[in-house]
Amino acid sequence: MEAAMIYLYQILASQSEVQLSQNYTQETNKYSTIIVFERYISDTNTIFLYGYDSNSLIIFKQQHYNVDELITNLHQYQMKIKDFLSQILAQNQEICIHFINYASIIESDNLQIKQEAYKLLELPFPKSKIIVWMEHKKTLQIPNDYLQIQISFNQLALLKIQRNLIQNLELYQQFTIEQITQIQENHKQFIDQLEICESQVETFKLQSLIKDITYIQDLPEQIQYLAQFLINLPRFTCQETVIMIAKLKLYKQNLILKKTINQQKLQIKEYIEVAKTDLSIFKDEKNCHFPKKGENSQKCKVCQKNNRKVRKSSFVCDACQKHYKINVTLCTTKCFKLFHLNPERYLHRKSRTKKAKIEE
Repeated sequence: MEAAMIYLYQILASQSEVQLSQNYTQETNKYSTIIVFERYISDTNTIFLYGYDSNSLIIFKQQHYNVDELITNLHQYQMKIKDFLSQILAQNQEICIHFINYASIIESDNLQIKQEAYKLLELPFPKSKIIVWMEHKKTLQIPNDYLQIQISFNQLALLKIQRNLIQNLELYQQFTIEQITQIQENHKQFIDQLEICESQVETFKLQSLIKDITYIQDLPEQIQYLAQFLINLPRFTCQETVIMIAKLKLYKQNLILKKTINQQKLQIKEYIEVAKTDLSIFKDEKNCHFPKKGENSQKCKVCQKNNRKVRKSSFVCDACQKHYKINVTLCTTKCFKLFHLNPERYLHRKSRTKKAKIEE
């Protein structure tokens, strides 16, 4: 995915009206607020984890898992979540992560996994903050170092705080709710954009287009991954999606045209090489065999031997005429070459066959 993204970015950057860097890398991007959420895909019975920037809506991390494996092993589910968050925190310092719809694939009345949600807030990155959202109506029994905020009738937000540093807890809760409300608006915008991009993946036949351009064949087949190209590239290249696709299709056509021209050149070159090989038999310095116009037309030696339609020719081989002491009449097309590959075959008289000189 990353290699294909870099390849396409460089193509589009070279055609952009805005001056862009020739190097595409996620490492140079600095984020302050990151949204992580899980999304169930019923068609494949998988759950996708997304990590994207709340401001630019750029996806920088994606992973999918089989649902059946996770819901039968709650410990494994939480370990997968921890690993996903840890990788994000390791690459981004001093950020706030909003983990939306935590444990959405788990039965709503399962308290065990939700009671242990606070463990996600204990990841060893003190300069960063994690806020976990989950569907739950009642207060959880968790340590006092964690704050629970009811952000809606059936939705709860959980975060770690230092109560001794907060002078007005109610005001702090109000501030957090306002922040969450803004995140909700950004997330809705992202989901709408994601669904549009997923439909465009099939409309534009994006996987086939990328393979034809980049020659990278091991691209993921899931449209959820391919949609990342249509989410990220327009933002990095400052180009609309439709214009970007049009440029990539034109680039593909130019590749095909260039490949066709190169194949034609190669075919011409191969033809010349074959022609040189075919003519090599006539380059023997001792016996230079070339067609020579004779005095009259006679039957071709090769045509007579092959028992096919016998053609007459007025051309003879001057070198063979001197060697065999007879007129070796031959058609100047294929017969001339066939005769010199095995002269003995086409000389009928025994007395002449003995004198036949075999040339390879």
